[in-house]
Amino acid sequence: MTDTPADPKEPEKKEEAKEAPKAAAPEGAKAAPAGAKAAPAGAKAAAPAAAAEPAAPPAPLEPAFFGKFLKEHGFESTRLPDHSNKCEALEIQAKDLIGILKILRSADETKLNLLITISGVDSPDTYDTVYHLWSYENDKELVLKVLTKKTETPADGLPLIPSIANFWPAANWHERETYDLVGIRFTGHPYLRRILNPWDWDGHPLRKDYKQPVDVLNDKNPISFR
Repeated sequence: MTDTPADPKEPEKKEEAKEAPKAAAPEGAKAAPAGAKAAPAGAKAAAPAAAAEPAAPPAPLEPAFFGKFLKEHGFESTRLPDHSNKCEALEIQAKDLIGILKILRSADETKLNLLITISGVDSPDTYDTVYHLWSYENDKELVLKVLTKKTETPADGLPLIPSIANFWPAANWHERETYDLVGIRFTGHPYLRRILNPWDWDGHPLRKDYKQPVDVLNDKNPISFR
């Protein structure tokens, strides 16, 4: 009995029976996790999450004692967060400054007759003129701020604030120091001249854009004495 010769086309038939290889995944693509179900045909991709809305600005603070007092006497003010020692702080307009200080100093309800200090602050968007007042009779303290926008300052960059030195003599040197260091010009001051730096000093040392001039005392040359 003779063996039947093998069909030479048999290997080709077996190769055809095998499943065609799947297309290679694009380079860098991540493999689907085991057990994950494929999305049904025609399904739309999920919409991106909506951007979070910006937080609402904080509600304005309710007027406290001095704010209510000024409102009763026809002066507008905006309450600021309490100062570091928990005393009331108010923002007022420059045009109301003199009238507000006069009534706060003389009224029996307030008697803020001690001017502790006048100072200036170079804030990011404003130049702030700050007044600290105290009452010995009523044991109360108040901080007043006049904010001048930097975009509204004159060409020389010096904001204009009314001087109170003519009716409150203690303000004289405070205003001169604030002018010297921060560059706030007090209009109507009897003698607005530098008080710490020489009269011809260039710039105002507590300004953020101040550049220290080089002289014999602060020269960074290696052979200098400093």
